[in-house]
This record gives sequence, structure tokens and C-alpha cells, in this order.
Amino acid sequence: MKGLGKFLIIGIIVALLIPIFGFGQDEYEERDLLMGILEESGATFLEGDISLGGTILDKFLGSLEIRDIGYSVRDSLNVVDNSYQDSHYWEELIEEDGFVQFIMQGFDQWDNLVTITLSSYKDVEHGSGETTLFVNLINNKQFVEINDIIVRVEKIFDEYDRPVNITTCVVGSFDERVDLMKTEKDLSEIVKMLDGYVVEEYREEDILSLSIFTPYIEEHVFTGNNKMNLNIAVRFSEYDNKTYIWIGTPIITIGY
Repeated sequence: MKGLGKFLIIGIIVALLIPIFGFGQDEYEERDLLMGILEESGATFLEGDISLGGTILDKFLGSLEIRDIGYSVRDSLNVVDNSYQDSHYWEELIEEDGFVQFIMQGFDQWDNLVTITLSSYKDVEHGSGETTLFVNLINNKQFVEINDIIVRVEKIFDEYDRPVNITTCVVGSFDERVDLMKTEKDLSEIVKMLDGYVVEEYREEDILSLSIFTPYIEEHVFTGNNKMNLNIAVRFSEYDNKTYIWIGTPIITIGY
């Protein structure tokens, strides 16, 4: 991995600190930060991954209601149902005692792979229940036309008067085994320039993971008693002799 030096720092300052108080309130600018770190690292972009979701109802829904909501979400996100043709669209309904899950997956008009998952469960003992909605977007080209999709999902949650949790991750790769100690040093310089600090660190022979807090990202989660809102992981894969890097906010929610 090449040095993550002054050019990245200048780019971050110019792009993200004007206006400084607006940055932490816009997940789209946060995504630009992740892409900036990835590009300056010298890694080749593989895919972007955005997950949006949360609870929409505090009650259990049957399969018919779940399907109705699912198709409404699918249509609002322009996921194409070409199941009657040779396409990648598919859907699955799972029903068990006190549990219903409806999953749909297909491509939208911008070639984002969209997975919509609705889950509903019944708490028989307490007579309560919960229904959740999660939307995952994956694009292996670039983050294009993503802003409009995020707004659409946010509007869906607004209809239920519920907040939506958003996690964003970009994935890249190097065609070689990188020096993790040098990589850690380079990434630490970025953290300092973001007025951040490493909350937790995990390192083995071929894996490095940094949990970071920076004031330039508003959303955060807790690890123990500490806040974190930026997660960077690097891992070498013997399978294809490549090193992969994941950069996510507030955490990395996909496997690495």
C-alpha cells in the first residue's frame, strides 16, 4: 500500500471541512470520505455496500401483509421484477410458527443489486411482536445515483414514523500482500488529520482492524463505553493472493 500522505490530507480538508459543521450531518459526504481514503490508498475499487434498515412496526404481520409491503418497497425502489424472463430477480417467503420473512432481490435501473428483507415475529408469551425492514445496495462499478435511492428508503421509514439506520462500506483490493505494520502507520496518520483516535485495534498475521472515532462523522455506535464511527479493516487472502481493504461507517457490517 502506498503512503497515505499529504495529497490525501489536502483532499480531505478541502472536500470535507467546507463547511465543517455540515459534514457530520450528510451521509453522502461521509461516503465521499470513504472513497477518498480508498483511492489514496492505491487499492482497486471492488464494490460499494450500503445497508438501510430498522423496525417499522411494533406488531406481527402475516404473509399477505408482508408481501404487500414488500412489493410496495420494491416498486418504489424501481427493482425490476423480470421473473418471467431470464433475469436475476428472485423472491422467497419463509413461514414458521410466529415468524414470517419475505426476501426479494434484483437489479434497479442503475445496476445496483438490491436486496429487500422484511421480517416479522410474534412474541407468544407477551403478546407482542415486531416487523423490520432492511434494504441492502451493492454496486461493483461506482456509487452512482445512490443518493436518490437513500432518500426513497428514508421516505419509506418516514411513512412509519420510524428512524432508519444507515451503514456504508467500500471495498477494495491490492494484487499483493501488503505490509500491515506500514499500513497501520499510514492509516494512523489519516486518523490524526481527521482529529480522530483509534478506539480499538485488532491485528494478527494477515488481519488488521481499526475502530476509530472522528468528530467529522455524526452517526456513531458504542464499543464498550467508547464511541466509534469509522471502521477500517485489511486482510490478506491466500486463496487469490490479494489483500482486501474495507472502509465503513459507522461500522463494517459485511463479513471480512
